[in-house]
Amino acid sequence: MKQKNILNSQPAKWLLYASSLMLTFVSQAQSTASTDWRYTIRPQDTVFELTRQYLKPSISWQTLADYNRLPDANAIQAGMQLRMPLRWLALKQAQAKLTALSGDVQIYAVNGAVHQAQLGESLQTGQRIQVGRNSSARLQFADASELIVQPQSTVSMDTLSVYGGGYMADTQLRLQAGRVEVHANPQGRKGQKFEVITPAAVASVRGTQFVVEAQAARTLEQTTQGQVALQTNSGAVLVHEGYASAVKAGEKPQPPEVIKPAPVLQNPGSKFVDFPIDFSWAAQADATEWVMQVGRDPQMAQLVLTRQDATSRLDAGALPDGSYHLRVWSLDAQGMPSKPVTHPFDVAIARRQQGPVVLLPPRHFAAGPVALQLAPLAPGQKYLLQMTQDAEGRLPVWYATTSSASITLPVPVDAGLPHHLWIWVY
Repeated sequence: MKQKNILNSQPAKWLLYASSLMLTFVSQAQSTASTDWRYTIRPQDTVFELTRQYLKPSISWQTLADYNRLPDANAIQAGMQLRMPLRWLALKQAQAKLTALSGDVQIYAVNGAVHQAQLGESLQTGQRIQVGRNSSARLQFADASELIVQPQSTVSMDTLSVYGGGYMADTQLRLQAGRVEVHANPQGRKGQKFEVITPAAVASVRGTQFVVEAQAARTLEQTTQGQVALQTNSGAVLVHEGYASAVKAGEKPQPPEVIKPAPVLQNPGSKFVDFPIDFSWAAQADATEWVMQVGRDPQMAQLVLTRQDATSRLDAGALPDGSYHLRVWSLDAQGMPSKPVTHPFDVAIARRQQGPVVLLPPRHFAAGPVALQLAPLAPGQKYLLQMTQDAEGRLPVWYATTSSASITLPVPVDAGLPHHLWIWVY
């Protein structure tokens, strides 16, 4: 009965969502209409100025005074609390700030203009962010909510608004494709609104951490903190913390299931002084594939690489020296992800690059693998070679280490595209 009340608290809105064959994720938070913002009076504050600064033009100072049972406009003093219904607060445009990014991240303006994203820049309502392969970005919103945009994802800023001088935020995002990880309303303020819309869903939460993945007409949702109501026009379920569900447009959501345990790493290294930089984990009976990520931070807001494979092992390739985090989760036959396991590690393999990056046009592989003859090395030294699809080294396709001066480059899978060769000695 409690769930029914939640889902029917705004009938007109739910009807709109249902008619569009969308589903809704809603936390059991207090209704905005019945929530007050309590403002603590400061020296020099007046009822007139507070009304002008925080409330809609239709709300007069007399209305605010009457609501707080003030005998007159001067009956306030520092330290008192003034109550303002959230529905009275004035609406202003907000921004989303890029607080972390790595790789290929592009921003699309309302007029269609596109540019490479820059750390610290702000996004406005109507703009779109597109994240490429082995890339990621983190956005922070007006109420300190954060969104990690994972590789090959596209998110549009549908609504970015704040009320009451920034106290209450109204954030609506459109996940056109891909995966996002959300930490909504970390300060626990009442009345916050945060929605993620997919082609088949709307996720609306307050004070919740969750993951949404848009796959064509299917949406996956995991709740890692709080609880989320999952609704379509065909039915609804409540997804508690530690549970997940999936739904297709117009269908009843699947019954929530416990998020499967994280993979168990097998003797993972914490510091690598030679190649390979590899990890392995125990096989899981219900796992068909694993998603493996390496980033500069545990959130993967500064992603270095991501792979999906049916093998329970990762060779991280020719990572530069530095500190990293490994994150791995499994996928079952229905594509539902498990909990992730995260492991920090360092790479300390001093190397010297031998000349500039070499361009490899497609014609180089027209006759098959390419044989290289390099300069002989001193005893104890090795060559490190890496082939990438890009000149920045973010899209590796092959690497090898050898003490021999003779080596053969394999034909890459996308042999019709140009590649780049990196050569180091270590």
